Amino acid sequence: MNRILKIILLLATLAAAGPAFAQQDLSGQWQGKLAVDAKTTMTIQFTFSKKPDGTYAAVVDSPDANIKSVPASSVAYNAGALKVDVASLSGSFSGTLKDGKLDGHWTQPGQTLPLVLSAYQKPVLTKAAMDTLIGAWHGPLTAPGMSLTFVARFKRNDKGEFTGSLSVPEQGVELPMGDIEFADNKFDFKIPAIKGELSGDYVNGAFNGLYRQGGNPPAGVPVILKKGDVAAPVFPLKLSAESFASIAGKWSGPLTTPQGTVTLVMRFEVNNGGQYVGFLDIPDRGMKGLPLGEADLSAGKFTTKASGAPVQFQGTLSGKTLVGQWMTPGPQGPNSTPLTLTRQ
Repeated sequence: MNRILKIILLLATLAAAGPAFAQQDLSGQWQGKLAVDAKTTMTIQFTFSKKPDGTYAAVVDSPDANIKSVPASSVAYNAGALKVDVASLSGSFSGTLKDGKLDGHWTQPGQTLPLVLSAYQKPVLTKAAMDTLIGAWHGPLTAPGMSLTFVARFKRNDKGEFTGSLSVPEQGVELPMGDIEFADNKFDFKIPAIKGELSGDYVNGAFNGLYRQGGNPPAGVPVILKKGDVAAPVFPLKLSAESFASIAGKWSGPLTTPQGTVTLVMRFEVNNGGQYVGFLDIPDRGMKGLPLGEADLSAGKFTTKASGAPVQFQGTLSGKTLVGQWMTPGPQGPNSTPLTLTRQ
């Protein structure tokens, strides 16, 4: 009898202790908001993957700070306690799993900040939220040196999925949104391709928010979007018929930069209104139709500038070839990169 009692007590002890040994699998993405100061928060994302030996590897991302896939130097996870060291960022996270969240701190030299991480879940929109969003919304964005129009479009695609995009008519680009959150008159629209985010409040039938891209500027740029679409602006080129005939058509060539080589395409066409217009495409970057707002051809010297972006091309026309320089802004002044375009 004593032996049976001992076995029963042992089984009871093991049953009670069982949950303590069962740890939640961390695999996947966990994210939270780091309060940098009273006015600024930064999204921190940890993506964990389990290795064959049962331990974890992790990478760190922050779309707000342009931190992309930085590997953790070590990950220790035991009995619900997590420690992640990220040597290249001189930081670490320590937290404890409680009620499905990792409650802890992010530590860097001279600074320790609270950080709670939650397992990522794709936002789910209610039918009422989708009904409110569907359609086009537009408004101005004014920043130092430029004034642009933002157009957000929401729809259901052929599969019935709810999708969103953000376009800038002056730049001829339209980019898909990632997470779309809209609840309790709060909204957050992410544009993964450019690490952009538009967030704020829905007030009096308008989206009143702040736009950030790659964490800059930290305070954000004010944007108010109201219901309604806008027509793409037209930028007629002031060229004579003779000058236009010399450059009409499609020109393309490779542009080599420290980030790699991309193909630039310039198109000079006559639109339905009989106006001379020009566009810049960068197929490798998914960009098509950036309007060229200015163009000039004098004594074989050709110059064209983009509208809505501080870039331009200066070159010499020789038959079917334009040989020149691609100019972009830089901290010490314009950057100049050789570019040869050939008429197709």
